[in-house]
Amino acid sequence: MTEKTSPAGWVVQVLTPGKPSLKPSASGRLYDLLGPPTFEYFNVAIGAPGKAVEATTKQLAEGRDREARVVRALSTEEIASLSLKAGQVAPA
Repeated sequence: MTEKTSPAGWVVQVLTPGKPSLKPSASGRLYDLLGPPTFEYFNVAIGAPGKAVEATTKQLAEGRDREARVVRALSTEEIASLSLKAGQVAPA
């Protein structure tokens, strides 16, 4: 029988929405246009997904509108190969 082990960590994706900019239309009126969003990825050596997201957002600058979520589990072997210590958050 195969036993499934708990994840040793997570890859966390952080999405930052695009910045608005004012653009003139053909009629000369200004309108908001959102630029493209940016994505950042972090390897987190924390087994609980919610705690991994929390640790990642704490590390980032405050006051920015961001969304963070786990996107992939990391095994013990992957954590070791990334040289992450328990609780560590590192850019992917």
